[in-house]
Amino acid sequence: MPARTNHWLHSSPLYAPFLTLPRALTQTRDISLLNHHARELNICNANGLPIQFVLQQANMGYETHINSTGEIPTRTDNWHDYFNALAWLIWPRTKAVLNDLHLRAGITSTRNRPRDALTLLDESGVIVACSDTQLWQQLAQHQWQDLFIDQRERVKANMAFHLLGHALYEKLRHPYPSITGKCTLISVTADFFQHDTYTRQQHLDQQLAQQLSATPPLTASLFPPLPLLGIPDAVPENAYAAYYQNRLVFR
Repeated sequence: MPARTNHWLHSSPLYAPFLTLPRALTQTRDISLLNHHARELNICNANGLPIQFVLQQANMGYETHINSTGEIPTRTDNWHDYFNALAWLIWPRTKAVLNDLHLRAGITSTRNRPRDALTLLDESGVIVACSDTQLWQQLAQHQWQDLFIDQRERVKANMAFHLLGHALYEKLRHPYPSITGKCTLISVTADFFQHDTYTRQQHLDQQLAQQLSATPPLTASLFPPLPLLGIPDAVPENAYAAYYQNRLVFR
């Protein structure tokens, strides 16, 4: 019997990307429902093979198997795999490119630096849509108080934070202050923020996939860190300056 989920979807505003999915997908961890929606969206890997979520078996080389068959090994009783499947439905182009870049970087017994960067983005990536380069610079320089308190309204008007990494979604089920994502920038115009969530995600998915294909990341240091619960309104407490004075988190 498919595993029922709890009401995690509304426990954090950072789960917003999943609000665009059919409700049944966020209520039950059911491979057949995931596959039905993947077919409806015509989701494919980089080789044009239809994506299909399959039960994980021994001796499946993960990235190679996805690339050569379109099948994504998935444990139905595992939140990590479940969020990975949902991420494929939200960010299909980006996920396909990430998988393909793993193969291009070389699958060996030890991950190299490019594959470390790809894995970090896949697991912990945050897509930052930004129409104000100064705000991005403040984020990259860890100017948390200036950014999220002094420039808070400007941030809300000119930045949007969309979680790509499925490990972040899993961690948010039991949130703690030091949950940290790794950011990648997508520059947008001001009218981007007038669109609905689904339209934004479609645009960001296309842009990030193109960006990664054109310039594959060579090192994880390209992605500045972001304590997720510091994103304005992620938690009620971060409306106050004192929240950002925790030097163990906001370094």
